[in-house]
Amino acid sequence: MAVTSLWRIKGAVNKVIIYAENPDKTTFFGENIDTNLNTKLPENVLNAVLDYAERGTATEQKKLVSGINCNPNNADKEMMKVKNDFGKTGGTAAYHGYQSFSQGEVDAETAHLIGCRLAEELWGERYQVVVATHIDKESHIHNHFVLNTVSFIDGKKFHRTNEDYRNMQKVSDRLCKEYGLNVIYYPKNEKKSYMEYKAEKNGELTKNDIIRRDIDACLKTATTRSQFFSDMKALGYTFDFSHKYATVSHLSFAKPRRLKTLGEDYVPEAIKAKIASNWTRRILVYSEQDKPENLFFDGNKNNRLVFQNYQTVYVHFVAGLTVVKERGSYNRELQRWLADDLIKFDKRVEEQNLLLDNNLYTDEDIENFRENLLQEFSALTDTRRTYRNELKKAVRAEDEFRQRELKSDISSISNRLNVIRKQLKICDRITDNEPRIENRLNDIRNLSERDLQPNPQAARKTNMRGAR
Repeated sequence: MAVTSLWRIKGAVNKVIIYAENPDKTTFFGENIDTNLNTKLPENVLNAVLDYAERGTATEQKKLVSGINCNPNNADKEMMKVKNDFGKTGGTAAYHGYQSFSQGEVDAETAHLIGCRLAEELWGERYQVVVATHIDKESHIHNHFVLNTVSFIDGKKFHRTNEDYRNMQKVSDRLCKEYGLNVIYYPKNEKKSYMEYKAEKNGELTKNDIIRRDIDACLKTATTRSQFFSDMKALGYTFDFSHKYATVSHLSFAKPRRLKTLGEDYVPEAIKAKIASNWTRRILVYSEQDKPENLFFDGNKNNRLVFQNYQTVYVHFVAGLTVVKERGSYNRELQRWLADDLIKFDKRVEEQNLLLDNNLYTDEDIENFRENLLQEFSALTDTRRTYRNELKKAVRAEDEFRQRELKSDISSISNRLNVIRKQLKICDRITDNEPRIENRLNDIRNLSERDLQPNPQAARKTNMRGAR
């Protein structure tokens, strides 16, 4: 599964220059670009972006850097030559794009090959492109693309349209399929929440992903519509074909989903065609499920220590949620049942870490921590206001050394204020969510093995029909 994007890199704008001079702001995906240059010049804009894209720490010392219609070692000069030859050195200097893969889904070499094929197909006939594959600390692999805006064929400039954006994702999806990777579905009428979008970007399963997975599993084994619907019913699903758009529902999901929002492969006609193509009925085999008490209660459902304080509630809940997330094939029923919590997994981890890092156990601890944050926030705001007034005086006095000193201090204070704001929000989330998580753990404790096993009829043996 890969997510793509493409945006403009443009110089010669005063606000952009001021923004670029702040080292805490000049980041792409959390890493600094060298801004010690005049960004009014397109060659320097190209240098900055190319230096970031090709830096050795992220690209296995530039082993995973390739050039399309240019030499990656000399790409900035070759791109500028094309701009100068056609007299088009103004405006957008380059386009910077990425193709981000799910963590652990693909190795760096394969990702780089996919990236090169993507760049070649989209822009290779007319433009120069540098493709660099990055490997983050957490083994998160993604490709960067730096695209010259001026065609080496006829000098026409590239202007990214919405159609270009959609086509980039479409070609990326097709290439991912060729290499056996998962693909995010983007049906025309599907509206995603921010949490669903973020879950997809992080490679986590959304509710729609879970439904597609289960439909695919049942489609592999069914040779009649009745078998398919029976198997889906055994997994807790029901279908409604009485309205204009057919829907599918599950007991664990609050709202039904329209089949058409799952993608073209999941509309009633496509499901019917898939069933008709199955000549042999196979046995649907389920992996043995992990026991909930082992995941959330240290092996003992009556373990009261789980509910001792905020920390123990979060530690046990997040620990169990982590296993459900990582061992999806062994926890299919729990994964459906905990779909809302899995989408917000990163938020639960943030809340747990705040509790652990600051030794917070009770409502009183959290309230005292919040009060200290507010006092620090107020003091820092006053200090920053004073520094900003001093900065105005330093500008009038043309004291550049003092200006740099004050800008650095203001930047540090602003960064700390951002951290405080985030911690205050996390505190609010903890107090709001902790009672709900306790209820969730109680519900998990009351689940029986029967609740987490599919209906045995779903794995029944039937007469095998020979292939024609």
